[in-house]
Amino acid sequence: MFSAGAICCLSVLLLLQTTGSNGYAEKEYFTSIAGLEKLLSTEVFLLSHLQSYVQSMTSQLEMLKSEIQEIEKEHNTAANDLEEYLTSPVNAYLLIKRLDKDWSIFEDAIENDVARNSFLEALKFSRSNLSFPTDEDTTGSVVALVRLQETYQLETSEVASGILNGVKYGSSMTWQDCFQLGSHLFTLKDFNHTIPWLKESYQKLQAQEYFNSSESIAFMEMVANIHVQMGDFKTALDLNNRLLELEPEKESAMAFKKYLEVMIEQGHGLVVPELNKDIMTPYRQTEEFKTYEKVCRGEIKQSPKEERPLRCKNYHRNVPYRLLMPFKMEELNMDPYVVVFHDVIYDSEIEPIKEYSKPSMARSQVRTHDGEGTTATLYRTSQNTWLKYNVMRETKRLRRRLGDITGLDMLANEELQVANYGIGGHYEPHFDFFENDNAFEEQDGNRIATAIFYLTDVEQGGATGFPYLKRAVQPKKGSLMFWYNLHKDGEKDFRTKHAACPVLKGSKWVANVWIRSRRQMFHRPCDLEQDHVVSIPYKLIR
Repeated sequence: MFSAGAICCLSVLLLLQTTGSNGYAEKEYFTSIAGLEKLLSTEVFLLSHLQSYVQSMTSQLEMLKSEIQEIEKEHNTAANDLEEYLTSPVNAYLLIKRLDKDWSIFEDAIENDVARNSFLEALKFSRSNLSFPTDEDTTGSVVALVRLQETYQLETSEVASGILNGVKYGSSMTWQDCFQLGSHLFTLKDFNHTIPWLKESYQKLQAQEYFNSSESIAFMEMVANIHVQMGDFKTALDLNNRLLELEPEKESAMAFKKYLEVMIEQGHGLVVPELNKDIMTPYRQTEEFKTYEKVCRGEIKQSPKEERPLRCKNYHRNVPYRLLMPFKMEELNMDPYVVVFHDVIYDSEIEPIKEYSKPSMARSQVRTHDGEGTTATLYRTSQNTWLKYNVMRETKRLRRRLGDITGLDMLANEELQVANYGIGGHYEPHFDFFENDNAFEEQDGNRIATAIFYLTDVEQGGATGFPYLKRAVQPKKGSLMFWYNLHKDGEKDFRTKHAACPVLKGSKWVANVWIRSRRQMFHRPCDLEQDHVVSIPYKLIR
């Protein structure tokens, strides 16, 4: 059997190995909650075969133990009187027979272990036919956890315990889990987050009964070296001193201690190395981005300066059949105009739309700066698909209902986009209108309005946040959020910059509709006077 210390050492070695892409992943798994059940099914398959292998090994080990006891019994008899034992022709034959035949049988049984081969075949089959994540999924999930920590200011120790904003949701992480997360962040050069995760790993390791083992000491040496590479000489020295308490005569640790003390005395390690620019972009260091995060956390809220108080009311817009069944409208902002309509899409419509969408879901894209193409980015992590309205009766109803609510021409809208957000899924602050006039056909016009149908509740996080309006709207299943992206004079309203706050707990499903300005001249007529001047200052904020 392996000792606890040996298992500890083996775990460290396994954690340090780089897992290569298997090449069989059908899609990304960190960008959407939909599809993660495939990974769980894969693990169920592997677990059942591992259990079968262990059961078979247990039976084989019991048989081998029985053989060992018989051989030991013979050896004990021989030990009492060696000459007497060996002069027996029967005993001599059995000894020769065991060494010539029986031990070969034991060797063949181990080499041709059917259970082992069966398990390895099952693994090979699963790699070729079942769903497995890739390195990109692991990196994406690591970055997502850190994003949630930053946005919602979560303590590392609480996240490691499965606690999010004071609520226990998930399983607690082991010291190995924390170490692997910290190591991955180190490879991404996200040193600010590497340090607390390595510290959390060390604290959890201290609580283990095999903490004083030689394997744990080797682990501490390795982590101390990582801290040195990050320029964190003080933490490296603390770890090394703890190591010397466990093994005072360790020469390499004593030499390392002297080196660290000299480096600290000379002032080295006071400057944190440059962070990975893919993680800490210039925009994420702006006041605007900090405001966005505060809005997501609910720390700052709008102080309305409206022409009149905001209202909640029944709304029918003189649609005949809605006179008896009006919509429930909640005003959120009058200028720009932002409203929420409650209970406008029903479970009987939501579930068919979600199920129809799942097979065609793919990584969400954003337009490139030149407006001529699209690309996947770290600042938008979700999966989506586009549905024509005539593919389902439910989508046909949605389009008609949206027309009744908004009064806009629904022949001038884009296809329905159904989206699902993954681990920490988000979309950083952006405009829905096309900033580059070359990005759309003139006859179609720009995106005059946005409508978001919320297809699920979200337990924590996932709000639609407006940094400039200091407003965050939590998804509520069955609701519709609507706002105008353009002023009445047709110019862009830069105050409508908005974001999908990271999903902390839950699966966020939405259906987005972008309505174009084409055909809207009689539904939302242009003003004779320009009214876009009020939003120009927001264009300059970055």
